Amino acid sequence: MRAYPGLVRSLLRLAGWVALTAGAACSGAPAPANPQLWTLFTDQALYAGGASPAHAIAAADGLPGGIPLDLIVNGTTLAERTALANGEPVTFLTTEVWANYPQVWMQPAYAPITGWAADGTPKKLVDAAGAWHPIFSVGPQSGFYSPFWQIVYFQVPAGTAPDAFTSARDVLDGGFPLTPGEGRTMPLAPAGLSGGGTPGTAAPKSGQGWLDGASVAFLDFGSATFTWDPASNVIQAAPIYVLTLAGPDGAAHAFASIPTVLGDSPPSPGNGTPVMVDGQWRLSAYWRVNTVVVPPGARVFAPPGSQVASDLAEQGLSPGTYTSSVTGADPTTYQQFEGWVALNPDDDPVQGTTGCFDDPTSLATCTWLNSEAVLQSNLDLSTTEPTAISVSWEIVGEDGVPVEAAP
Repeated sequence: MRAYPGLVRSLLRLAGWVALTAGAACSGAPAPANPQLWTLFTDQALYAGGASPAHAIAAADGLPGGIPLDLIVNGTTLAERTALANGEPVTFLTTEVWANYPQVWMQPAYAPITGWAADGTPKKLVDAAGAWHPIFSVGPQSGFYSPFWQIVYFQVPAGTAPDAFTSARDVLDGGFPLTPGEGRTMPLAPAGLSGGGTPGTAAPKSGQGWLDGASVAFLDFGSATFTWDPASNVIQAAPIYVLTLAGPDGAAHAFASIPTVLGDSPPSPGNGTPVMVDGQWRLSAYWRVNTVVVPPGARVFAPPGSQVASDLAEQGLSPGTYTSSVTGADPTTYQQFEGWVALNPDDDPVQGTTGCFDDPTSLATCTWLNSEAVLQSNLDLSTTEPTAISVSWEIVGEDGVPVEAAP
């Protein structure tokens, strides 16, 4: 059987991981931290087992409160959430969560083709409806599964049935020349699961592929959403910063209604600049979670009646007071800023300055913690607390504009 290098590397890593864990157990040395992976299948199983939407995963891995299930999926719908990137709101979906994984790897997914176009584009083997059916090499039951795949093309004769090859073993045993192609973010998913497609967002393309001889559903978020080390197939992670507030008991609290701040890269062409596709920046789909304590003097914009005001009060935190200019205004004039954190919210009698929270028209003058650059310029990020959590967050909207899957 011919092997694909990425698959061989995964098997070697698995053997090394098992040996490391077994060695620690035999020697009496502390065992490594327990790595855990939650996929969309895991989430579905938790619900089926009676877990509530508020059930938190990765609750003991550094993020206060963990990640409630309904921030990932509820029923058959992926939850849309909002974060801030480069000062603008983005909408994303969550598909996988890892805890105590120092690395996540890209794996091969095989695609039969009937040849190559004159411009070098592969002619994928498709069914009568025009759909292609990739063959995945690693399933969600494996600790080495991830939604990040390198498409590996193999050429078959014209007229080959779309279901002629249904497993990686079929492909490798066939002895076909293999041509590595693009990387694609394509999480495997329970049948019928969907997300995105609301105003201002794009829905991923749904498809059916093959895994170990059986049909499996997947969601295609396209290419240009991650980069990897070609020597190891390790996915390069970008940082995200969860802004936390100290409660009355001194403990840190994280709130879904306070947008997370996304780092700037990768993916990038190597200089830290995100890739541009069809006029849109393509941000990373793989992120490592850090927490940042909101500094004294900063404040969350949480006007009365907002979700964030309710969330703060639930944890014993005051949302603060607001002028009649804010409380009497139409909420649509300020809703875009709800949950954002400003460094200069209040009046400063010593400096003779007014606070940017005094009037809805002054909110644009706030120094908002809404980008990695602003965090770096105004906070001491050496106090940032890295968690043991990494996530797959797929961006489906940027500032109200749908982000369609890149080819």
